[in-house]
Amino acid sequence: VIYRQRYAGAFTQPLRLQSFPFDRQTFCFELVAVRYRPNEVRFVPDQDWIQNGLKQAAGMAPSITLPDWTIERWETKPLTYALAPGLQYSSYAFEFTAARNVQNYILKVIFPLVLIVMMSWCVFWTDPTNSNTQFSIAVTSMLTLIAYRFTVDTQLPRLPYMTRLDLFFLVSTLLVFLSLIEVLVTTILDNNGQTKRAKTVDRFCRVIFPVIFLLASMSIFVHPRG
Repeated sequence: VIYRQRYAGAFTQPLRLQSFPFDRQTFCFELVAVRYRPNEVRFVPDQDWIQNGLKQAAGMAPSITLPDWTIERWETKPLTYALAPGLQYSSYAFEFTAARNVQNYILKVIFPLVLIVMMSWCVFWTDPTNSNTQFSIAVTSMLTLIAYRFTVDTQLPRLPYMTRLDLFFLVSTLLVFLSLIEVLVTTILDNNGQTKRAKTVDRFCRVIFPVIFLLASMSIFVHPRG
């Protein structure tokens, strides 16, 4: 007996967002023949459709309704659906993998955040005797970062775990805060007549802060998408 059926509709699936926004998701829609074992009912693709050029007798639209996703691959395959030990039914699955388009997040979220962090480093090139200027730059950077986080928060998923972007925000916030602490330290040194030592601390921070930021960014982002 040959029975043909076409399905169209919407479905949902929980996402793994630990790598957000550099995440890749695999979605699977499975059709199960309840009460029929694999040796009783077998799902096979329609050979006429395949001969007419429709790969695996299935296909996808050239574009999907979510513009921030790109379909990387898809496939159809017969499976055995195990409801419980000893209860196995014949099934057929349509599976596809989609990757999030990250250009929007790089240009509108990550890049401005990098500029804010770099702005906080200006205190290392300001003479310790100009403590008012240093404090002004450091505090402005911190407030700008806080305001920026509130602005982009609506674009980010609210999750009970940390994503890559959350870690990047955390590292950036810590570095901006540490630049404020560094200004406090150099100001105390300058007030105690240790201006030379304060300038040495500034020169040291000119190197160590960018290195820490670069290494942290690489450890967060430079690995395969998941």
